[in-house]
Amino acid sequence: MQYYAKVLEITLLYTNFVVAVYLMTGLTGLLSLGQGAFISLGAYTAALVVLRLGWHPAAGLLAAVFVGAASGLLVGLPTLKLRRDYFLLVTWGFSEMVRGLLLWAAQLTGGAMGVAGLPRFATLPLVAGSLVVFVFLIANLKRTNFRRACVAIRDDETAAEAMGVNVYAHKIKVFVLASAISAYGGALFAFNIMFIEPNLFDWLESAKLIVIVFIAGLNSFSGALIVSLAYYTFGEVFRFASVWRDVILALLVIVVVIFRPNGLFGAWEFSPSRLWGRLTRPRASRGTGGPTP
Repeated sequence: MQYYAKVLEITLLYTNFVVAVYLMTGLTGLLSLGQGAFISLGAYTAALVVLRLGWHPAAGLLAAVFVGAASGLLVGLPTLKLRRDYFLLVTWGFSEMVRGLLLWAAQLTGGAMGVAGLPRFATLPLVAGSLVVFVFLIANLKRTNFRRACVAIRDDETAAEAMGVNVYAHKIKVFVLASAISAYGGALFAFNIMFIEPNLFDWLESAKLIVIVFIAGLNSFSGALIVSLAYYTFGEVFRFASVWRDVILALLVIVVVIFRPNGLFGAWEFSPSRLWGRLTRPRASRGTGGPTP
């Protein structure tokens, strides 16, 4: 039972990262290879606050959110006016810079040896509860004018600006929020596995998060969650054959590009009210004695 609980914890932790990437890529069309950097910054911030300063892990989580949001703002302000391909390159460079910095500052971060001895504060209830909060936040954002502005930016920035959308301001808001969520997820990860090192989250991990969102469909938040849960659960349960997880992911990319350009789930979203309606409709028809002629 403990094994399956651990698999569930790791899967939900990575799904937190997918939620942040969906906010950027799925809603707004921002392609960033720097999410691994924000995850690492959050993890190391929380670890150092607890081990060096002796603060409570909850304070480490708050510090990780602050550092993630601040670093997202510092990176986003000068770069979000760039074209999308240039922005992608800048975030890749930022990711490599953070990794190199963590290796260089060995006296503070432990260098390649990493940081061990962290308290196991992020148990299953906290991890699952955090994911529920983030899912609720993004699901409600999809019903607001903010979501419509983000989708307009994703589809055509020039047209969105012509309609009165402040493209630059919206990009910064989305990027800062996604960076804060990623940093918080990194802190949770550190307090769950109780060890971190600079190569734990590189730009390849960031690319996988983007691929998961792309396979599910840019318009389907529910699909991104389903694909993420399936991908990371497979990798944890069949760890001895985890390389096949990436092979399957690559094959899915090819299939989606050729046969499902809008993703496996298209624009489908899970709706509790629709599900409840389907479950109660047969009972209602039985109660009335069949359909009315």
